[in-house]
Amino acid sequence: MLRWLRAGIETNLERHQILYPWWVPLASHLGQVASLLVALALRDALWPLDPLLVCVPLVLASPLVQFTTNRWLPWWIDAAGSVTAAALLLSRPVDGALDLAPVLLALATAEITARDGLREGLAVAGVGQVVLIGAALGPGLTGAPLYTAELLLGFVIGAMLLWQMRALIAERHAREQAWERATTTERERIAREIHDLVAHSLSVSLLQITGARHALRDVREASGPDETAEAVAEVDAALADAEQVGRRAMGDIRRAVSTLADGTAERRALPGASDIGALVRQLADAGLAVEYDEQGDPGRLPAAAGLGLYRIAQESLANVVKHGGADAQVQVRLAVTGARARLLVTNPLPAGRPRPDGLGSGLAGMQARAAQLGARLEAGPDGGAWVVDVRLGAPGRSRGELPCGRTLWKAETA
Repeated sequence: MLRWLRAGIETNLERHQILYPWWVPLASHLGQVASLLVALALRDALWPLDPLLVCVPLVLASPLVQFTTNRWLPWWIDAAGSVTAAALLLSRPVDGALDLAPVLLALATAEITARDGLREGLAVAGVGQVVLIGAALGPGLTGAPLYTAELLLGFVIGAMLLWQMRALIAERHAREQAWERATTTERERIAREIHDLVAHSLSVSLLQITGARHALRDVREASGPDETAEAVAEVDAALADAEQVGRRAMGDIRRAVSTLADGTAERRALPGASDIGALVRQLADAGLAVEYDEQGDPGRLPAAAGLGLYRIAQESLANVVKHGGADAQVQVRLAVTGARARLLVTNPLPAGRPRPDGLGSGLAGMQARAAQLGARLEAGPDGGAWVVDVRLGAPGRSRGELPCGRTLWKAETA
């Protein structure tokens, strides 16, 4: 029985977005019933049958309807039974004893204030005060000021409960918003990571496939068995490299998905600025004409900064392959001075094919990474070239003033 009653109260409270525990409204109504029974006993109205017993259904009607049918009665109907019962009880005063009939008014005021609001609670308190004044002027009411204080106390308790509930609602709403922001941020981070991984792997694969196509052209143009065999071997090597890159990318994606699904995966060191050279070399080995200059020690950069620069370089090179093809000429320059760093990726704009205006997800991801690092990123056309310029730790100098370091290596397409 108690479990069924509790389920009904909780359903009703949840439906109307009221955060009180189920026992709060139950305790309020039980308090009114207890006050009613004591008030009836003080008037010797419990037995034999007395007309004042009509107060019992008046007080019980509202909770029975709301708890058993899960219906929500308007505040004025909910309070009408208790106010009417108190008025009937006060019409027969109790001599020489503390009366509990006014407690009905105080409890009704507290309940309506806590549930429906301050104005509704003030309205019930005002009607209750009118009942007390009428009882004092009519049948007689000893200790009317004390009962007025009880009525005021009921309103104050109800207002405190209402304020607490609204504070809890605001806190819950704030937590939900924080959770949504955190979820969105994490989704964006995961999307950037997967985008960078897939874009880089596809870029390398595209370069390998382009090399295979060129080798197939050599097969068609071969004049002898030796040249044909050599060209076929080049095709096979290019396709094997593309397959290896694809399998490695699939493995990385599976690990990322596994981490999201169950949180368990093999821990691997994240790339940093020191790995940009290897990144460029991988694309050069796949057939991209690229020159890499480095100044300073990239390994001295913080891990987060190094990862951000690596991802920006990775996305920049993927965009070069995507928009410029395998024939693009790329210059990658990295200068590191203490905690400051500058990354510059430059490639000629392809003739007759303008670069995008920066609204793609790749450039947006680079801007987001630069913002996380507190760096400034500029990406766009500069003369006849497309330039990605990242400056970390300081505004830096103009593009033309970036000092050149040692050229680690220079690769060109055949």
